[in-house]
Amino acid sequence: MDWLLPIALILGGVLAASAIIISKLPQAKEAIDRLAPIQGFIGVGLLVVGIIQLIRLSSVMEKVNAGPAGPMVTAWGGIACAVLLGFFLGMPIIAKWIPGDSPAEQKAMEMQKKIVPYQGVLGFASIVFAILWIYYTTKK
Repeated sequence: MDWLLPIALILGGVLAASAIIISKLPQAKEAIDRLAPIQGFIGVGLLVVGIIQLIRLSSVMEKVNAGPAGPMVTAWGGIACAVLLGFFLGMPIIAKWIPGDSPAEQKAMEMQKKIVPYQGVLGFASIVFAILWIYYTTKK
């Protein structure tokens, strides 16, 4: 489970920052295009794994917050990025799962539209937190 979140954060981060990445590295377009069809599933996966990690981390919060600042900030930042990015990328699929034309679906779509301007920043932050997560996990 420790490797699932950083891998999902990297995939989601690449998708979220794809416009910026392609503008700087046009050869990356082909690889990103292969990820695009599963974007919604990556988003739902990020959301689920982020929530699981949040529950898992909150059960040992005293130990994590008492430790060094680097791993603590990485854990909390990575989880926050996972939940936000998961919500953003997975919203089209989640909206399909909401039965009927409920106000919850419209509220969720409005929230997603508010996040769009920060999509690239969120994508790069997710990649950075994923790399730091891997670093601190293998550093032990």
